[in-house]
Amino acid sequence: MAKESLTAHIERLGFKRWYERQLLSSHAHLVLCLLCLLGLMGGFEAFSRAAQGMADKLVDVLAILLCAGIGVWSLRQYLRRISIAEFVANQANCPQCGKYARWQCLAPPTDGGVDAKCRNCQHSWHIEPP
Repeated sequence: MAKESLTAHIERLGFKRWYERQLLSSHAHLVLCLLCLLGLMGGFEAFSRAAQGMADKLVDVLAILLCAGIGVWSLRQYLRRISIAEFVANQANCPQCGKYARWQCLAPPTDGGVDAKCRNCQHSWHIEPP
C-alpha cells in the first residue's frame, strides 16, 4: 500500500473491493517474479554461449542482475500484499453474528488498524493492524 492508511483504503473502496485489489495486485507481482525467473534462465543461457565478446558477456551479466533484482523485489511485494490481505480477511467476520465482510469503517484508530461496525447487527470490533 502507498502512504494511505488501511482504514482510508477500505473506506474508499469497501472491504470486498479492497481485498480483491490486494489479491490481484499480489498475484500480478507473482507473475512478474515468474517472468523474471524466465529472464534469469535466458540470461544464464546467453552467458554460457562460447563465442561471445567481453561486451556481450557484460550485457548478459547486467541482464541477469536486473532480472534477479526485480524478481526479488516482486516476490517480496507479493508476500507482503498477500499476507496483509489474509491477515485482515481473517478478522473480517463479525464476532457477534458471524457475517463475513458486511462491515463499515468507523473513525481510524491510532494504532493503524480498523475499527469496524457490522452492517447486519451493528456490533463494533477492532481489526488489528498487519
